[in-house]
Amino acid sequence: MKNSIKNFYIEFSAFLTPLISILALVLLLSVPRSSDYWNFLRQSPFYAGIYFWQSQRPDVFNIFSAFILGIFADVLGSVPIGINIMTFLVLYIISVQFSLRFNIKKFSYSWLLFITALLATLIFKALIVSILYRQIIPINLWAIELLLTCALYPLLARIYIWVERRYIHLEERYEKIQQ
Repeated sequence: MKNSIKNFYIEFSAFLTPLISILALVLLLSVPRSSDYWNFLRQSPFYAGIYFWQSQRPDVFNIFSAFILGIFADVLGSVPIGINIMTFLVLYIISVQFSLRFNIKKFSYSWLLFITALLATLIFKALIVSILYRQIIPINLWAIELLLTCALYPLLARIYIWVERRYIHLEERYEKIQQ
């Protein structure tokens, strides 16, 4: 009984670690700033986190995690419920397809595939928002968000790598395989 409770705690904490790391970075970047360009970075930890955790640790990050993050993004961004949920689910599905087809263990490939996935995801989001509000989103706003998020990915990935090494123990991952 004691071992099963311990195993549940380990699994649950491993499941919560990606969510908490993403939300902590989002809250850090949500601090009000004087320049409007910094406001485009608020969604960056969501995009980078979903892509990173799905491609590097799909055992602790699943589609349910992306759904939960979508709810938080909709609430924090004060947008209609469902826009970020659908966007994050599309990003998750694209990330899964990339993980199945490409070697994402090298950072240069990971970054290039992230840019591709983010481009497709933001196009999808722009179409959904344009249909919802019945007006076309200016391309400069969309391009700024894309460029800033792509430029910030190496820093965010470095933070997520540190979180993974610090809080999710690899020994437990390999113990499951051997048992």
